[in-house]
Amino acid sequence: MNPLPTKFTPDGEIDPDGMRATIDISLDAGVEVIMLTWGEGLVSLLTDDEVAEIHRIVIDHVGRRAVTIACDAMWGLSKAREFAAHVDELGFDLYMARPAEWARGTPESLADWYRGVAQQTRVMFVGDVPLRTCELVEDEPNLLAFKEDIDLAYAHEVLMRWGDRWPMTGGGCMKRHHLLWPHGCRSWLDVFVRSYPEPAMTYWDAVQRGDNATAWATIERSELAIGPLVAACRVGGNGFFASMGEAHGVSPRWRRSPAPNLNDEEIAELRDALRALNLA
Repeated sequence: MNPLPTKFTPDGEIDPDGMRATIDISLDAGVEVIMLTWGEGLVSLLTDDEVAEIHRIVIDHVGRRAVTIACDAMWGLSKAREFAAHVDELGFDLYMARPAEWARGTPESLADWYRGVAQQTRVMFVGDVPLRTCELVEDEPNLLAFKEDIDLAYAHEVLMRWGDRWPMTGGGCMKRHHLLWPHGCRSWLDVFVRSYPEPAMTYWDAVQRGDNATAWATIERSELAIGPLVAACRVGGNGFFASMGEAHGVSPRWRRSPAPNLNDEEIAELRDALRALNLA
């Protein structure tokens, strides 16, 4: 899956061309899902109108070329239901509904919240939904999938109990997916497909063939190899991966204030570092 980042111009406006380029390189490589997420989409830096705008950009450009998954801004039930109906009308296949983190609620109130959203469209869970909530809503027909991104032990339990009911996507790139694959996780969010798809597609081909040696070697030479670069990056992990798009000549590096951005010299250094790892 392509966890699509919101791309910006240098002055902080949304950059539709940058988002389209990030979509196209992944679809051309064989990616089958374009997913908007609260984190990679930098939704915390957007207005509600801009959240709607990036969804229009995606659906207008992708159409039926791939599965499309919408996200939200952690709204209360009435706004979540309103936006769920909106993305359903736009044509999104799933709505990844994320309840507020601070006013999180009880397992029972969360079950009511998910059922309320599911009355409007097809819903994907995300994060560490309480297991009791899962039990309460397991019969809801419009709750259809699960994005894990918290704890591997939790993800394993959800897969064991509801994997046949809710297909799961791994929320943490290839290595995490490789650990979850034997338990039934069949997709993952990948940062390489947004600018340099070769590692992800090589890994996926190896996994499908049962070639674990090649799959793990691909993880080592790509995802694990850039780990030190990510850890040392002045602008953090999200900024690093936004900058990787520019280093590969696909999309601009920019993020909206207060998120920092690499300068031209740092982009050149990143490009050289990726070349040295044969990842360019």
